[in-house]
Amino acid sequence: MKKLILPLILVTILGCSSKQVEQLAIETMDNAKVSITAAETVGARDVAVTEINSATEMLANAESALQAGDVERAYRLALRAYLHARIATEKSLAVRHEAQGKEAQAELELQQQATEEVLNNLEKLRAELAAKNK
Repeated sequence: MKKLILPLILVTILGCSSKQVEQLAIETMDNAKVSITAAETVGARDVAVTEINSATEMLANAESALQAGDVERAYRLALRAYLHARIATEKSLAVRHEAQGKEAQAELELQQQATEEVLNNLEKLRAELAAKNK
């Protein structure tokens, strides 16, 4: 992500033409749309409501700013929308991975209990066998 942000900021700082900034704003809005869709796909509406709502709102504001001719504002808002969507995606994935980890932990504990029961039964059988053989 840092690799994407730094060049975008440098291009803007170096004073590219208005047309280039407009193209950059449009591309960033497209990236934000894709990121919002990806975030929604992984369940961001359930987990990261604030971030996904912020991203959606910022994208709408970016589109309005671009239509009003405020290209730099459109770019900044689109970039922020993209970043909020990425945060929502990562939060959703983190929650999903955490749930999977807890589920795996519970499964492991059940398997350990089952193993202990089998070992206890084996030990009882050995004791019974040893008592019969005496």
